[in-house]
Amino acid sequence: MRTGFWGGRRPASVRRPPLPTMPSYKGFAITARTFQIRGTGRWTLDLLIGRHSSLRAFSCPTTYATERAAITGCWKFAQRIIDGRVRDCSVDDLT
Repeated sequence: MRTGFWGGRRPASVRRPPLPTMPSYKGFAITARTFQIRGTGRWTLDLLIGRHSSLRAFSCPTTYATERAAITGCWKFAQRIIDGRVRDCSVDDLT
């Protein structure tokens, strides 16, 4: 069984709902794609940033105690990337 963002446990055969897409930020679409790390109960910081027809994936070793906190972390991390405040992470070339 796996846990889902709607709370509780769900059978592994149940499909997960679509990844949460957040409101756009400065013309970029942000999609959290966090997942729970097996055996730890912790959630990852993984996301997509897109613009027009281009997408780029980003992740960070930071983990969170809840899925909701991880999604919030994804949003804040994406904003920092878009604003050019994360070293070696850029979206300048997304068309």
